[in-house]
Order: sequence, then structure tokens, then C-alpha cells
Amino acid sequence: MTGAPMARDRSSYLRKLLWLAAFSSAFLICGWSVYWQVARNLAERELSKEIEREARFGRVWTCSKLEFRGYPLSITVDCAGPNLRVDDGLISAKRALITARLYAPTLVDIDVSGPAEFRSETTQGSFDWKSLQVSTRGLPRRLDRLSVIGQELTTRLPESAPTKIKTVHLHLRRTSPIQMAPFSLVVGLAGIDWEPLTQVIGRGNPALFTALGAVTQLDAANEGTWQERAERWSGAGGRVSITALNLTRDDFVLHAEGAAGIDRRHRPDGKLAMRVRNAGPALMALAESLGAFRRGTLAGQLALGLLNRPGELKFDVIAENGTLSAGPLRRVLTLPPLY
Repeated sequence: MTGAPMARDRSSYLRKLLWLAAFSSAFLICGWSVYWQVARNLAERELSKEIEREARFGRVWTCSKLEFRGYPLSITVDCAGPNLRVDDGLISAKRALITARLYAPTLVDIDVSGPAEFRSETTQGSFDWKSLQVSTRGLPRRLDRLSVIGQELTTRLPESAPTKIKTVHLHLRRTSPIQMAPFSLVVGLAGIDWEPLTQVIGRGNPALFTALGAVTQLDAANEGTWQERAERWSGAGGRVSITALNLTRDDFVLHAEGAAGIDRRHRPDGKLAMRVRNAGPALMALAESLGAFRRGTLAGQLALGLLNRPGELKFDVIAENGTLSAGPLRRVLTLPPLY
């Protein structure tokens, strides 16, 4: 007698639970959809403000088609045909996807699709790559981290051989959470095939370049044109400190450490302590370019014999007062202003 009422009570209780679960799910879905739409509108307004801010400093960004998507966990800006116009120059790419996750809105990932072209009144060329990803954290309030990772990059310029790089890594990271803290710097270029480098150190397998160091006063350069940013950075005493810079290609090895910046006349200023192994061909090419020796002369053959001796060369490279000195070669080059 009591079994049927109890079964009806359990069935009624389960139906209430199911209705409650369905109502809660619908409420959460509707609420999250409203939240996503509000976040999307905020992202659109912030993007418009940033584009207007950039245009005031001469950097005009446009897209041939702009869409917002990414529901439900992120806001993705899909920019087809992005263009950047700076002064008389124009850079255009195929597509850019900018993604900010709702649970970490200051973490932004940018995936850029190639090829890209650049044109100006004096030159033109193109870039292409298999993948190119940029990641930032902290913007727009302040930059805390910047990472750039690229695969199989190729640069083409008129009347020159293509430059190829297998892998690119660049990472800037704030070393502490306080304002004006220095940034650690990590740069890596693997599989470099660059004709000017080949002319200096000779032909061989692709080269490898790595650099570890730090950048100070980067927060001082947070607004303006790139010239204004460089001026604020150097005026605040900004320096790039290199703890280990290495360039290797087959038997050739170059290691450097030191620091560099920009002087009041906008010229490079700094000092690097260099150690070079198997540098004979490179130093001979440098001496020939400076007109000091010719390979076919007796003096040139003697110099080449001395330079090809095994061992390690140590010397300083100094940029000072608009000139460049390398070891005993004083003021061998005049350094023009960077801007």
C-alpha cells in the first residue's frame, strides 16, 4: 500500500531536480551569453580606441574585413587583410587572429598568416613564413611579457638573394612586478641563411644566433612614434645588457658580452668584448672591405696565413662618439644616427 505513494514521491522529486537543473543550465547559458556579448562590446571599443591612438602617432591600422567571434570562452578578432601605413611605407599581410581569453583578458595571442608585403618610396619586398605567433601579457595597462615565435621565415628584396631563417624566438619578460623593472631578453635565430653573413664568414651550413641579456627603462618608451619612444628610452638611461651573445656556423664561433645604448645624437653607443674562433676568413673579408689588404697580393697572402692560424682572438668592439673601433682598428667606421 505504501510502495506506490513512495514511488510517486521519488518520481516527483526527480522531476523537480531535472527542472531545476534545466532552469539552472538555461540561466547560466543566458547569463554567460550576456557576459560574452558585453565583453565583446568592450573589446570592440578598446580596439577602436587603440586604433585611434595609433593613428595619432602616424601608424594607421586597417582591415579589409573585421569580425568578432570566439564564443563561449574567448574574444577573437578576425582581421582579414591587415594593413599598417607608417609615413610613406605600407605593410600588408593575409590575416591576423587576435584572441583574448575571458578568464585572462590581459593575455593576448596573435596569429599572423603570410605572405606579407612592404612598400615605400625607396624599396619594396615581401615576407613569408610557415607560422608566426605573437603573445603579450599586461596590455593595455602595461607590458609584462612579449613573445614572438616564427617558423620557416623567408625575406625577399629586389636584386638580392632571399634571406631564410628556420626558427625565430624572441622573449621579453618583466623581471619583477614593480614599475620600471628591467626586462629579461632572450633571442634565438636558428637556420640562418643570409648572403651578407656568408660574404663575411664564408659559405657553409645555416648559422645559429642566440642572445641572453636584459633591457632597462623599457617602461619609459610606452607611447609615441618609434623615434619618440627611442628618445624617451635613451633619455631615461635605457641600456641593452648582453650577458651571452653567440653566432656559430660550422667551425666559426663568435661570443660577445657587454652593453649598448643610444647617445644624445641618436647614434649607437656601447662596448662588446668579443671572442672569435676560426675567424681568419671573416677578418680577411673585413680587411678587404676596408681596403687594408687584397687577397691576391703578397701582403694579402701573408695576412691570410697569419689569420688562418688556429686559436682564439679576443678584442673589443666600441661604438663611441659616432665611430666604431674593433680591436687595434680605431675608428674604422662612421656610425650614422639611428633616427
